[in-house]
Amino acid sequence: MKYHTVENGLKEKSKKKIIKDYIELLKEKDKLEEEKKRLEKELKKYKNSNTPSSAHAHLKPNTFGLKAKIGARRGAPNGHLGTNRRQNPVIKEIIDADHCPGCGSSHVSDDKVLRRITEETPVPIVPETKETEIHIKRCDDCGLTFVPPHNKTPLKGKFGINIMVLVIFIKFLLHGVLRKTANFLESGFAFKITPASINAIIKRVADAAEKEYEELKSRIAQADRVYVDETSFSVLGIKQWAWVFRTANDVLLVIRPSRGSNVLLEILGESYAGVVICDCWRAYNFLADTVLIQRCWAHLLRKSGALCDTVAGRHLHEKLMVFFDEIKTFNADDPTDRQRKLRYMRMTARLEKLIEYYARYDYLTEVVKYIGFNIDNCFTCVKVADVEPTNNFAEQAIRETVMVRKIIGVFRSETGKQNYETLASLIATWQLSNLDLKEQLRQMLLKNLCFC
Repeated sequence: MKYHTVENGLKEKSKKKIIKDYIELLKEKDKLEEEKKRLEKELKKYKNSNTPSSAHAHLKPNTFGLKAKIGARRGAPNGHLGTNRRQNPVIKEIIDADHCPGCGSSHVSDDKVLRRITEETPVPIVPETKETEIHIKRCDDCGLTFVPPHNKTPLKGKFGINIMVLVIFIKFLLHGVLRKTANFLESGFAFKITPASINAIIKRVADAAEKEYEELKSRIAQADRVYVDETSFSVLGIKQWAWVFRTANDVLLVIRPSRGSNVLLEILGESYAGVVICDCWRAYNFLADTVLIQRCWAHLLRKSGALCDTVAGRHLHEKLMVFFDEIKTFNADDPTDRQRKLRYMRMTARLEKLIEYYARYDYLTEVVKYIGFNIDNCFTCVKVADVEPTNNFAEQAIRETVMVRKIIGVFRSETGKQNYETLASLIATWQLSNLDLKEQLRQMLLKNLCFC
């Protein structure tokens, strides 16, 4: 009897311990699930359908030690002319000696002669301080007041045009921060200047470029094709949005507190009647009633590609890839307007049937809805000539701003933000048109700073 009592007591104690352990395990499970959700949410910031695969180089397979395919040729393709630099010397220098540096003997002769062609810069030029007397003239006949047309000195400020150009190049082409820009000018050019003066130069140049920046905005609003993208950028610790608008010849950057349709309305205007190529961010939806929209196929394929771990997801992705290849093949043949309209209707109808079939799979719902909501905007690039199926042009244009964000982290003033969007837009536009950056910037400063 006593034995059974002890045994029952042990069983009861064991049962309570099991229940307690089970409750603890449930609590631990809940903690792990919460942590998993938090980590997945954090991961989505870096790995999602809106982030290009090039941003995840660490996720690509390691090819170290792999051998090339049999028959594959390394190096330049056949017919490649090469990129050896052509050098045409304009100065000839002879390096010779008439005595031995060891013993002082004058009985020396050539052992061999080396002929070298090199490119070199002169010894760094030290900036000069000059005083300029500018005669502001007035015509006694017509009353016109003018500055002599050969003037190259700014009417205001302490720094000349060439110093301004150099500062802007260091800041915007080499991404130099103010302190390092000042250090470089002092060590490389013996030109002492404070970071505050560097900032003042940037503001003066940006103010001088205001007219050109407004003209750039007008050209964007009148363009028949505009590629648009946006990315976050902190200003004074508050999240704002850098928008890029790219056409065939221009690049416009604006930074606004909003990621909404009001920015599109501000830049493109109410009467815009061209084609907008963009991703599927909902701010672009308000354009659909008046503007032709082409949604980015690169974003769509990244979304579908993320579902390739399932059979149905892989099949859907492969079928979408077929559509994408068909777009490129069709546009390469330079079709007529009638052919474009017919192909647009047929491809849209086929895509509708495709998503109708795959709507049966719950785990494909996100991609199916994504396509269905934008079904009319998937093949605008087929219906309209000279429209790309992806938004890569805008994404390429905004990469420079992403790089600047990684370097400086945040704009510390509204003025700094405005200076950046003005000068970055003009420099990107000149680069896109393969213009001489130095000459373009110099001529703009001469025109806007050296004359009334």
